[in-house]
Amino acid sequence: MPGGWWPDALLVAAFAALTAALVWWSPLLEVDIAVRDWVDQHRPPPVTVLMLVLDYLGQGGPLTTLTVAVSFWLAWRHRTIRPIILAGLTPIVSTLLIVALKRWTARGAPHHGSMRLFSDKGEDFYPSGHVSNGIVYWGVLAVLLAPYLAVPVRRLMQWLPGVLVFIGTTYLSYHWLTDSIGGYLLGLLIVRILLRVPWRTIPLPRWLDRPHPPGEHQVNPPARQDGPPGAHLCGAAGGPG
Repeated sequence: MPGGWWPDALLVAAFAALTAALVWWSPLLEVDIAVRDWVDQHRPPPVTVLMLVLDYLGQGGPLTTLTVAVSFWLAWRHRTIRPIILAGLTPIVSTLLIVALKRWTARGAPHHGSMRLFSDKGEDFYPSGHVSNGIVYWGVLAVLLAPYLAVPVRRLMQWLPGVLVFIGTTYLSYHWLTDSIGGYLLGLLIVRILLRVPWRTIPLPRWLDRPHPPGEHQVNPPARQDGPPGAHLCGAAGGPG
């Protein structure tokens, strides 16, 4: 599990400070405009296609489908519903938090609506859900698949997609720069919240969490136990890795 609560507090404080600055510090809005104008003037077709691919890495629907599909495969393989619980709660927690903030802040997009917060009801672009998805869903997939992945691959899955989505969605002017920053901060916070739940030790009915028969092969060998918190969610019963 993540150690200590101070990083979570810093993430909350950083998001609150960013939101306050967007309301009361106009130079930050000027940075948003400058970034939008620059990318609008530097968007050749080949780069645009690449950025569309990067942005798609944060698409909520396909990511939810992929995460749930992986969790069902793991549940079948390991005879436990625990992976499905994690995969099922991920879109619920993420959607409730992000959508609530989007509707509350009511900010328009770089090319339509108002760029100021709390001024354009019906618009919902702050914070960026795509960027948050790029951290949350890929981070959860890294946890679920940890016993099957080498540590470098797992690290890349945790950190790289969020950065790529950040670049893609900002470059395409789907979101203001500060939308993407806000989404990144919240994505990190949501992942940390999800990893704080002791998924492997939550009491469950026996028929939902059957142990492996004696002698059956386990997928989390000792050599892989240096992975991130929650990496051995799908292994035999026991404490978190």
